[in-house]
Amino acid sequence: MRILIVAFFVACLIGSAFAQPVRRNIPADAALGKITATSASQVEIDGKTFGLAPGARILSQRNLTVTPNMVTPGAPARYLLDARGQVRAIWLVDEDDRTGTAPVQRSPGTTN
Repeated sequence: MRILIVAFFVACLIGSAFAQPVRRNIPADAALGKITATSASQVEIDGKTFGLAPGARILSQRNLTVTPNMVTPGAPARYLLDARGQVRAIWLVDEDDRTGTAPVQRSPGTTN
């Protein structure tokens, strides 16, 4: 019986380690704007149209990869451009992300 209790507590400790908040690594130089996806390869940020660079990623507030059609029109986002002026990374943000204080919850098995 004691072994079962110890095993239960060890399992709880291991499980809680995976549920710890993880901060997103949004670069400080990432610009802030309102994003609307206009197609699978283009987005509009603050009224200006940008192409998505090859391999561009859009990350949700939970740090999961999303497709352009999953982005709510006018969603606040931080983004980086590449040397050609194409968007190479987008982070959908909320109020805490804009100030840099929000932790992100990552569920077990998430690789993004």
